[in-house]
Amino acid sequence: MAPEPDFQLFSSLRFDPLLLPLTINTAAWDGEIKFFSPFYMLPYHRDRMLQAAEHFGWTKAADTIRGTEGFNFLLKKLNEGLDINSSTPLRVRMLLSHDGEITVESNPVPTVDRYTLFPERIPPPSSAEPKMNVSPLTGGALAIGENDAVHGDAPKGQPWDIIPDTVRTPPSPYTSYKTTSRDMYVSARERVGIKDMTEKKEVLLVSEKDGEIMEGSLTSVFFWRNGKWATPHASSGGQIGTTRRWAIEEGYAVEGIVKVDSLVEGEECWISNGVRGFQYGKIKLA
Repeated sequence: MAPEPDFQLFSSLRFDPLLLPLTINTAAWDGEIKFFSPFYMLPYHRDRMLQAAEHFGWTKAADTIRGTEGFNFLLKKLNEGLDINSSTPLRVRMLLSHDGEITVESNPVPTVDRYTLFPERIPPPSSAEPKMNVSPLTGGALAIGENDAVHGDAPKGQPWDIIPDTVRTPPSPYTSYKTTSRDMYVSARERVGIKDMTEKKEVLLVSEKDGEIMEGSLTSVFFWRNGKWATPHASSGGQIGTTRRWAIEEGYAVEGIVKVDSLVEGEECWISNGVRGFQYGKIKLA
């Protein structure tokens, strides 16, 4: 008999009452008809766990969350594991074992606004933003400056420091799928000096494969390339994150090969995940 796996599959998502009136959050709903849900992009989280279970050959786990019945079962476990009447946003961690057992953990997270979670645009870098000028005859000039935003933009705020890892990481199923086997991510964070989860710092994992950027340790990443936001291609070895998938489907980003030696000090970029939504960052090389 084969030994039991020493890891679990998981996905982290946001519980937030702010999401309740947003029909966009249930546009991809795959279970009982729900017009409101406090769980951020839940169908995408189910899909990523299902894909991982199928990859690892965990038949029972995959059957537990597959299809409408499986989706409803996952939703039931979330509703049982949380106080869904809470007004406090939560980071929710759903763990799936090889035998189909689902565990739910949670802890509070900071509040964010609607456009951090579902932006209507990921604004381009300041250097690429077109300027809008109005004739002085109409009362003055109008320009979109570095700190200005269009309504519906993902808000910038204080940028995160986005730091490339100093060591190359070999791609593996444990970088392509989200599991509790995360030593490579922990080590990368330690190497660049990230000591606390609350620091506005993220490390970029760099593949042994020609120095291709894979992903962030906790986030998907987006770089401005050829007039578009490009997120590392799945072939580079990183995960297919939930917010990454949504951004591609919405046409806000495309997949592309992004090499670490193409990064520039101070370059504007974006990071995202299923708990914090979309966050503004700048590359820090030194």
